[in-house]
Amino acid sequence: MSCELHSGSVVDQLMVRVPGKAMLIGEYAVLDGSDAVVAAVDSYALASLRPGAAATSPFVQAALREAASALLRLGRSLSKSDHVQVEVDTSAFSHEGQKLGLGSSAAVTVSTVGCYFAWAGLAVETSEVRTLIAETAQRAHDSAQGIAGSGADILASTWGGLRRLGAGLALAGKEPPPLRLPAGLVLHLVGTTQSASTAQLVARYRAAQSAVVPARQQLANAAAMFVAGCEAGNAAQVLAAVRQAAKGYRQLGTVLGCPLLTDEHAEVTATAARLGGAAKPSGAGGGDLAVALLPDVEAAQRFAAALPRPLWVLPLQISDRGIHAMPAQHADTRGQPQLGEGSRLPLSTIEHPNDSSRGA
Repeated sequence: MSCELHSGSVVDQLMVRVPGKAMLIGEYAVLDGSDAVVAAVDSYALASLRPGAAATSPFVQAALREAASALLRLGRSLSKSDHVQVEVDTSAFSHEGQKLGLGSSAAVTVSTVGCYFAWAGLAVETSEVRTLIAETAQRAHDSAQGIAGSGADILASTWGGLRRLGAGLALAGKEPPPLRLPAGLVLHLVGTTQSASTAQLVARYRAAQSAVVPARQQLANAAAMFVAGCEAGNAAQVLAAVRQAAKGYRQLGTVLGCPLLTDEHAEVTATAARLGGAAKPSGAGGGDLAVALLPDVEAAQRFAAALPRPLWVLPLQISDRGIHAMPAQHADTRGQPQLGEGSRLPLSTIEHPNDSSRGA
C-alpha cells in the first residue's frame, strides 16, 4: 500500500497506543527457558506518524528497519517513507525525570513497529498481525540494546493482560497463554528512588555463567509455584512464591556482587509481610519497581498508607488491552484515553499520606 503525504492525510490521524509492563515473577530464570509472568499495565506509550527528520532513538531506528523488512517480505511497500517518522510519547513512563521501570524502550519499539504496520494497512489488533509485531519488535529491541532479552516486555506491550512466558512461548507464533491472579489478591506496584539498567544487569548475569545456577533455580521454582497457584486459584501459594523469589533475588545479588534487592525493596517486602502479603523487585532489580501482592483490599490500603517516603504506590492496574490503533482526538498528551472512551479507572488511587503531590 502506498500513501501520499499531505495535510489532513492518514499520517496526521494515525496513532497507535501500547501498554507498559511489570514483571511479576521469573526474572533472570526466563532467560534460560523457565517460566515467567508479566503484566501489561495501564500506562501507555502513544506513537504517531509525522513528516520530519530522521529518528534519533536507537529503538525507533531499529524498529523502523525491522518493520520495513517485514513489510517487504509481505509484499507491501510504503512510498515516501523516507519523509515520515514515528514520534512516540512515553511521558507516562517516568515521574519527575526518573524512569519508573515500566518497559518504556519495549513500548517505544512495539508502538513504532505497530505504527508502520497500521500505515501499511495491517490491523494491529488481530492475532496474526500481533504475532508478527512481537517477532519484529523483539528483533529490533535486541538489536538496539545489544543483548537478547526474554521478550517479556515486548509480549506485554503487544498482547496486554497477565501472561505466562518461557521456553519460547512469547514468540511461538500464537497468542501467549493468559493467567489470572487468585480472587482477593490485590496487586500494587511501588516506585523507588533508584533507576537500574536492565541491559547491564543481564549482561552481568550472563557473564557469571555457572555461578548463578543455584539462585536461578530458586527463581525458576518460585515462578513455577506462582503459575501453579494462579491456575489453581490458590492465593497462599502465589504469596509463598513471591516470598521465595525475593530470597532468590538476594542470593543472586550476592553472586553478581551488586544488591538486586535494595534497601528500599527490603522495606517494601517487610511492609507487605507485616500485612500478610509478599513483595519482591520487579524486573532486573537493583532499583525501579517493586511488586507487592496483598491478601485483600483492606491490607492493600494499609500497605499504601504504611510505606515510608519517598516510596509510593503507582495508581496503575493490569491492562487487558494490548497494542491498538486509535483516533488522535481520543488521546491526551500522556498517552492516556479520555474518560468515556473505553478507559478504566485504577483499582486503587491511594495518595501517599505524606506526599499528596505524587502520581503516575
